[in-house]
Parts: sequence; structure tokens; C-alpha cells
Amino acid sequence: MFINSEKTNKKVRENMHIAEYKINKDFSGSLITLNGKHPRIKNRMEDRIYFIISGKGKFTVGDQVHSVKSEDLVYIPKMTEYEMEGEMKYFLISSPEFNKDNDIFV
Repeated sequence: MFINSEKTNKKVRENMHIAEYKINKDFSGSLITLNGKHPRIKNRMEDRIYFIISGKGKFTVGDQVHSVKSEDLVYIPKMTEYEMEGEMKYFLISSPEFNKDNDIFV
């Protein structure tokens, strides 16, 4: 089944651009370009899956550093502290749907 989801484009910081696709209250997806560092966060409600489309970088999950490259998949459960950096394009799936108010910057 194809769903014509609601799409929004935004530049959230100087080094990050997001095209967000709202699917329903259970899922959303975002196509993101990151050039630099995303600060350390945790999310109170969402499990997140990052699929790296192109580029490379690293995710720091808790105290562990993981190098990532094209076609890698990263799973971040809710309430897990993480940060990322690099030059990459990735697709993020959030469940339930993304809500910026659930992000806690640490």
C-alpha cells in the first residue's frame, strides 16, 4: 500500500537539512543530510532506525563509538544517549512518529 505522506523540508542548523515524511502516529521518516556534528541527545518516546545512504561518519551510543558508512543500519532504542558526526546522508525511521519535544539534549 502506498501512502502519500505529508512532507516538510527544513534546515534545522547550519550543518543539517531534513525532509520529514509524516506517515501516521506510529511512524515517520526523515531524509537527512548531516555535515558536521549532531549534539548528544536521547529521546523519551521513540525508537529510531538510521539507514546510511551515502558518506561516512560515526555514532557514539552510550560510551561506544561506531564507524558507519553507506548501507549501514543503526538502531537506537528510546532513552539511549547518542550523538553522531560526519558527512552523510541517511534515512531515519522513528516509531512512534518524530516529535521534537521528546528529544532531550544532554
